[in-house]
Amino acid sequence: MIDWQRVWAVMRKDWLEVVRNKQLLTSLAIVPLVFAVLIPSAVVLLGGSGILTSTTGEWQGFLDNLPSGIVPAGYTADQTIIYTVIVFVLAPFFLIIPVMTASITASSSFVGEKERKTIEGLLYTPLTNRELVLAKVLGSVIPAVFLTWAAFILYATIVNLLGGPAMGGVFFPTWTWAVLVVVLVPLVGFLATSLIVAVSGRSSTMQGAQGAAMFIVFPILALIVSQATGLMLFDVPVALIAAAALVIIDLATFFFVVARFHRERIVTRL
Repeated sequence: MIDWQRVWAVMRKDWLEVVRNKQLLTSLAIVPLVFAVLIPSAVVLLGGSGILTSTTGEWQGFLDNLPSGIVPAGYTADQTIIYTVIVFVLAPFFLIIPVMTASITASSSFVGEKERKTIEGLLYTPLTNRELVLAKVLGSVIPAVFLTWAAFILYATIVNLLGGPAMGGVFFPTWTWAVLVVVLVPLVGFLATSLIVAVSGRSSTMQGAQGAAMFIVFPILALIVSQATGLMLFDVPVALIAAAALVIIDLATFFFVVARFHRERIVTRL
């Protein structure tokens, strides 16, 4: 059985460390601002001004690959480009936010404890290995998920405020985004954090621990490319299939990390 009181105590301690680190807080804010504010604002403003339509030749391959009915009927070329970029092309970028956020916070889970000379005290606590790993994972996943949800709210507000006049009213979010934000974001964040925590226990620097996040980023980048070319649109069925697969992968990864967690090995590397 897991003692959630002990898990919570470790999570709260890690959160206090993050709040005290102003540089870390600044780093956490950069990625959501880029994906939730700068990129969508540029897309909507450029699309509304007709600049994107003037480069239709570059977009033609994407538009040709769009399945029929995927874009609301009656949209102009400007509206079609804005809709497809905001709703489809940028969707996978929001899976990068929890990964990047977790790479910043989770990479300091054990490496940070080593640097602060608090790792020995933590390892000699009565927490079981499962409780300790779970505390470190959830301590990074929960802030990453809430930060991504805040970025989503900001994203939805901006695209509807700036794009509403050009699109004829509120056009975002869609059901695909509901599945992505509510289901996929926590699952992707949990997987990324589990891998990073595992590497963090064996690393001597935060940069080495952060490298584990790239295992998650590469498949997401492939999804972004497929979206941008129109070859595979990230719709509700795709999102649900991905969610089902991630549940299994997350559980397997977590138990594998717990099984490979050896306190003695960490202590001997201090």
